[in-house]
This record gives sequence, C-alpha cells and structure tokens, in this order.
Amino acid sequence: MSFAGNLQKILEKFLISGKLRCVYTEDAIEIQNFVMKQLKENDQTFREVFEGLSLGGSYLDGVKLVTPDEFDMHMKLKFPYEITPELYGDGFVCLDKGFEKINRCKLQNWLRSIFEKVGSRVTTSRGEVYTLKYVREGYGCAHTIKAVGNTRTISFDFVPALEFPGSQWPLATPPIPAEIRNKWPWFAIPQRYPGEKNKFTFKVCAPTWERERIKDLDNFKNVLRLMKGLRDAKKKGLPKLSSYMLKTVLLHQLDLVDWQQDLGTLLVAMWAHLVDHLHKGRLAFFLADGHNLFSRMSPAEVVKCYVTANEILTKLREAQKTGSSLLLEQLFNVKIQEFKSSEVQELKALLKQFHDARKTFFFISFLFLSKKR
Repeated sequence: MSFAGNLQKILEKFLISGKLRCVYTEDAIEIQNFVMKQLKENDQTFREVFEGLSLGGSYLDGVKLVTPDEFDMHMKLKFPYEITPELYGDGFVCLDKGFEKINRCKLQNWLRSIFEKVGSRVTTSRGEVYTLKYVREGYGCAHTIKAVGNTRTISFDFVPALEFPGSQWPLATPPIPAEIRNKWPWFAIPQRYPGEKNKFTFKVCAPTWERERIKDLDNFKNVLRLMKGLRDAKKKGLPKLSSYMLKTVLLHQLDLVDWQQDLGTLLVAMWAHLVDHLHKGRLAFFLADGHNLFSRMSPAEVVKCYVTANEILTKLREAQKTGSSLLLEQLFNVKIQEFKSSEVQELKALLKQFHDARKTFFFISFLFLSKKR
C-alpha cells in the first residue's frame, strides 16, 4: 500500500463512530446543563449575566480524535454596562467599562467561588451516574469540570468569554474575509499577557471565524487530525504542544498550499513547517501576528519539541520514500494491517493443515526408517 494509502488507514482509526459520538454528546449536554443550572442557582449575578455556551476547540472544527470525551466551552457573560475593548498588546486587550477596567483576577475569583459550590453527582437520562470534580480552577483561563462515570469520563473546559461584534475588533485587520468578520462575533477571554503581571488583560479569540475559514477544506482537517495523532503518540517528547498550535501552523499555509494534493505530501509539508517554527522558536498567532504562541512554553520545552518533531519528520520522509507501514505504525502507535475474523479463521485452518501434514511427514519418515532397520 502507498504512503498516502497507509495514512488513510490510520485516519480511519482516528474517526469517531456515530454511536459513540451520540452517547458521549447526550451525556455531555446533560452534564453541562446541570453545571450551568447549579451556577445560576448558587449566584444571582451569574444568573443575570450568563448568556449561554458556545462550543470551541477540536469539537467545533470537527477534528476531535477517537473518543469525544473533552469539550471546550466558551461561557458567554454579558454585564449590564457598555464595555469597550482597547488594544493592549499583540493579541491582547483591556476591557473598559467607562469608570474602570475589568479586573481579570477578580472575575476569575468570583467564578471560582461559585464553581466550588457545584453539586458533586449527576445522573443522566441513560442512568449513568457521574461524580463531578472541579480540577482546574481558573488560574490559567479555563474552569475545568471532570465528570467520572462507571464506564466513561468526560472533561469540560469552561472558559469565561465576553462577546463582541466584528465592528469592535481592536487589532489590525486579520486574514479573515470581511463577510465572515461581519457575520460572526469574537471573544475576549481572561489570560495574562506573557511576561507581565497586569491583572486587566484579556486575549482575543475568534473560533467561529477560523471554523468558517476552513470549513470546506477536508484535507486541511485530515492533515490536522494526523498531526494531532502524531503529537498524541509522542506526547512526552512534545510538551505543551497544543492542538491550537498545530492548527495555527496550517492556518498560516491556508492560501499558500494546494489542499487537493494527496494526504502524504501535505502531511510531510505541514510537519516540516512545524519543525521550522520550532527551530525559529516562533509561531505567530493567526489573528495577531505580533503574538508568539510559543511564549507559553519555556525555551527548554521548545528545544525538546524541536528535537522530537525533527526526528518524526525524518521518519515520515523515510516512510514516504519506502512506503513502510511499520514505520508509520511506530510513529502513530497504531496497527495499520489487521486481519478480519474470517481471515483469522482461514489462517488457523491453514496452520492446522500444515501442522497435520507435518505430523504425517514425521510419521511416514519414522515408518521408513523403522523398515530400513
């Protein structure tokens, strides 16, 4: 089988079955609704400002791998006063509410205080009982709830988000068509500006803008799935290399690449771009070129990622040249060639015939030797 054919086989193993997606999604919706209901019951202010949830991350882009057990949710908040986003630095804003700026740390402390009151157990309509654990308490960006059931675990990252129309975009014009920016909103989410202790900074993000930009590019998504698969298989050697970083590598190539090329050619080319970014120690935020996404990693982590990614690139090129499925199995930590049950039975029958024939041969040889004696 060709290099591209082997990659297609691997890709098929990453796809989520419809039945599995349905079960996880149904439970996830019930759990997230339970959490939001609890937050509203426990705090009147939250009840007044909560505007709903908006899906983000790999699930929004349709590139989640194997098991749909992690959900990134933007928790939209709308306060009863006018808020103006003001440019602070590349990819970051401060939110001016007229008389003062919104304090990111106070916002997170308030949300933390009500997340801590969320009930610890929920039973879904299917009868699955989940124990809820508040495991990441908004000290970075997200408030993470882990729901542990008898047969599955589902994780939710609830990220506070203030929503704005495209007309209030405070940065330089991003590489997104105007019709998309005018139709869909962007968010300001609480995040510290790299290298500073300013309590008033928020990072801009526009997941729907990016989704609309790539929605008709199937090979873009397939390459991203494969890159995520490589990252997951070699996670120890690729510390803090996030799915969004991988996606950003591809976003920068959107208008520079023919996405109708075969999967193998595209994967090697895109992974080579990742290696190049790691070698330079810089990966510009797609929506704000001045912000380096690698600033969230230490220099040592960037070097470690570069070394591992470069080793992977060498093996990918070798697999592309030789067509070796074994190399790809080692890289992705999956089996490409698997026997069907009918093939297994046929193989067993052949082995039995061989075994019987071997016994017959030795028996005849024994009789022949006995006669000679």
